[in-house]
This record gives sequence, C-alpha cells and structure tokens, in this order.
Amino acid sequence: MSKSVRFWNRIAEKYAQSPIKDMKGYEATLARVRAHLTPDDHLLELGCGSGSTAVMLAGDAGRITATDYAGEMVAIGQRKAAEAGVENVTFLQADPFDPVLEPGAYDVVMGMNFYHLLDDMSAGLTRSVELVKPGGYVIAKTPCLGDAPFFKRLMLKTIVGVLQLVGKAPSVGFVTGDTVEAQMKAAGLEIVERSVTDGMVPRDFIIARRPA
Repeated sequence: MSKSVRFWNRIAEKYAQSPIKDMKGYEATLARVRAHLTPDDHLLELGCGSGSTAVMLAGDAGRITATDYAGEMVAIGQRKAAEAGVENVTFLQADPFDPVLEPGAYDVVMGMNFYHLLDDMSAGLTRSVELVKPGGYVIAKTPCLGDAPFFKRLMLKTIVGVLQLVGKAPSVGFVTGDTVEAQMKAAGLEIVERSVTDGMVPRDFIIARRPA
C-alpha cells in the first residue's frame, strides 16, 4: 500500500491534467450512476483520484464524501471543487478501512477504477457492504486485465511488472469481471446490473444492492 501511495502522490498533477480517453463511455457511466442517486443521498466515493467524478456528480446527491489514500490527489480534488463552486463534496485522505468512515452511513458506495488496485479486493468489497446502508448500492467500475486476450494479457503483465520494478506503476490486480461479480455476491450483494466496455482492457461496470 505504501508504495502505491507514493506512486499516486508523485503522479497526481500529471494524472489530473490527463484527458479522459473515452469520454462517451465515461458519460454513459455517470448516467447509470445518476439513475441510482436521489437528492437526499449521501454518496461515498472510494479512490476518488483527482476528484473529477465527485465534482460532476455533486448536483445529483445531497452529500458526497470523496476519499483517496493519496494526499496529493485529495488536495487536487479540493481545489477542483472550490473552482467549480461545489460545496456539498468533502474530500478526505483515507482508505476504505479508515475508522473515520462510519459503517452503514452511506446510501451509495462507489469505486471507479479502484477495487483492482487493492491488495485484497474481496476485503475491500466486504468493507464497502459494511459502509453502505441496508437497501443501498455498491457501484464498481473495474478494469479487468484478466479478461484481456491471452497474448495481450501476457504483454500487459510483462509491461506492468517492469514498470513496477522502477516505480512507474502501482500494484494492480489482474482480475476478471466474473471474479468481481462473484466477490460482490460473496460479500452479500445482489447484482442489479452489469455491463462491459470494450477497449484495450475490458472494464466491467456493476451496480449491486445490499439487501434491506
């Protein structure tokens, strides 16, 4: 975890300035998230990065708590919210297991391009279920490197491994979409919808519900 924190802190400004590569897909994902938000909801975003998603969803929820374990990312998010005049988003430097996050306090818990970065994805999903209210939603969009074709997957493992050795890549899990869904179900969630976005790496988007 500590190496990944250093990595994300180091690249925070560059990351924040990078354009979204698939804007159409990103906007479609936001639309699906908005369909499960109400103006009274308290949304918790895990791994918020530079805060763009939280700021864009600010008008669709009552409150948003956006967390990231990289302090530089949190600072950029705070700056973006201030520049946009957004007042209902609170940025916190925290990981999913931080005791500052109160169990059962959130209507929606969301991790975008996040759960595959955890050392233990299953534990992260289980913690997400603890944090969301009964009847609330856990939303995950996950790059599924394990679903890439064999030779592409082999190439990616080699490239990522080399980059990690020189500190140019964080810890990354080569998970599959089926694994993400299975672990969400094992954590006690009911799958509401699932879709896959094609690209160099398939990305699974899953909305699940904690039973009331």
